[in-house]
Amino acid sequence: MKTLWGCLIFVAVPALFVVIFCGAYLRLATTVIGDFVSPDGMHDAVLMVRNGGAAAGFSTGVSLVRAHNPLARQIALLKSGDILVIDDNNGAVRWGDRGQLDVKIKWVSNTQLIIQYPARAHVFKQEASCQSITVRYVPL
Repeated sequence: MKTLWGCLIFVAVPALFVVIFCGAYLRLATTVIGDFVSPDGMHDAVLMVRNGGAAAGFSTGVSLVRAHNPLARQIALLKSGDILVIDDNNGAVRWGDRGQLDVKIKWVSNTQLIIQYPARAHVFKQEASCQSITVRYVPL
């Protein structure tokens, strides 16, 4: 029984440190550029940029979270964008002072969101809907 607990602690403690370290790294490498709250105040489109380091560079993302929910917001900052992830397409698009691409977000109604982004950007992810919100993308 003692050996089982010893093995469990030997495996669980380092695994916990790895999870905490990776989460902290991802959170520190993510910068919020802007918050765009829906007209009814129920949803928040969070525009963020993630610094992937020397090998990956910057990516710009948009996540949709429930407004006034700090836990949902922190989770959104840890993972990649819910609805949009783009990058500069190997220098084809200029990025701003914090690594972000020129993305414009506008709520048309409580359930409709328009996201404009550079046409030459490389699109990794683009969801048409999320949490009963319809998203329309307009490459500029």
